[in-house]
Amino acid sequence: MRGYFSKYRNVLLLLFVVVVTSLITSAVFFTFVSPRGVSAPNQVAPEPRAEVIPAAFNFGPDSSWEKAIINVTKKVGPAVVYIDTVRTVKTNPMLPDIFREFFGPGFFDDFQGREYQQQGTGSGFIIREDGYIVTNYHVIENADQVTVNLKGGKKYDAKVIGSDRKYDLAILKIEAKGLPYLELGDSDKLEIGQWVVAIGNPYGLHETVTVGIISALNRSLSSRDAKDGYLIQTDAAINPGNSGGPLVDLNGKVIGINEAILSNAQNIGFAIPSKLLKDNLESLVTKGKIDHPTSQTPWLGIYMADVTQELVDYFQLPFQNGVLVGRVVKDSPAAKAGLQAQDIITQVNREPVKSGDELAARIQKMKIGDKVSLLVWRNQQYRVFDVVLAARPEDQ
Repeated sequence: MRGYFSKYRNVLLLLFVVVVTSLITSAVFFTFVSPRGVSAPNQVAPEPRAEVIPAAFNFGPDSSWEKAIINVTKKVGPAVVYIDTVRTVKTNPMLPDIFREFFGPGFFDDFQGREYQQQGTGSGFIIREDGYIVTNYHVIENADQVTVNLKGGKKYDAKVIGSDRKYDLAILKIEAKGLPYLELGDSDKLEIGQWVVAIGNPYGLHETVTVGIISALNRSLSSRDAKDGYLIQTDAAINPGNSGGPLVDLNGKVIGINEAILSNAQNIGFAIPSKLLKDNLESLVTKGKIDHPTSQTPWLGIYMADVTQELVDYFQLPFQNGVLVGRVVKDSPAAKAGLQAQDIITQVNREPVKSGDELAARIQKMKIGDKVSLLVWRNQQYRVFDVVLAARPEDQ
């Protein structure tokens, strides 16, 4: 019986606390929402005035802005294609999946291991009625098979007839005639704040439309090794799979080719300006490439990534920083010197190097023909390699 009254008393106590807390909360709430606190006697709140929204900002069902977006989507949509790719890659059987996921597909392709078929998706758009299609280079890079899916369900095997890694552009060709195609606009006339529409195939979802504005012009990505300061920045959502799709103005003209998003950031996407495509389209179609001026940039010839704490722990490395070699370009200075995939560079000319960005910056300050001494960790021991820098080839 004592236990029963004890429980009953506890229940009453709990109810009392809840009631008191509610009263305090109500008092605090009404203190803050009242224009002058609780002590505001004999004051009558002014009658709210209806604010008239200008017709230009009427985003209701009948707004001209909304109709423009719908019309652009209807006009552009039939010429947007969805691209499926298949490529053969190798994996290292001794390497955990976490590292393949961290460094991304293709990073460990040169490592010895089993082969498997990797599928990818992207977007593109028809540029001529006889089956010429624009997309990004990275969408079709190293692809063994490329399939183009048209709106309506038709599928075609596609051939890569031109590509350029520096500008991340590629031209595909399918055997078809009388196709709807898009007109290139003048990206040189773009203005910051201008409305744009991005159409693509993010995550395999066909014909996904996003809307935004031009946030900035003449942007560059630090990871690029081509000409800096020409990209269009937009807050229109550009997601994986959107790559290669069109960025169009409200007249339905292509003013950019969707390319990339900034990692760990929201509403920051980039597009290649249409002027760059227009200037090089004929060369891509007829020559299969873009003729760049001879590069005088010193070149080492490796794909690299930073050494992370996960790598240090897994491989029990005796150091905390360095540059992991993911792939060595064939016939490059690094290849001629004997560097291999999975080497870890810890010093450059007897000075520690902590990251890939630092290594790249130091190489850029050198000259073609300079000899570089690299301290490398391989097979549980240090080795020294002397590399003679060369000029960066056009295709790198």
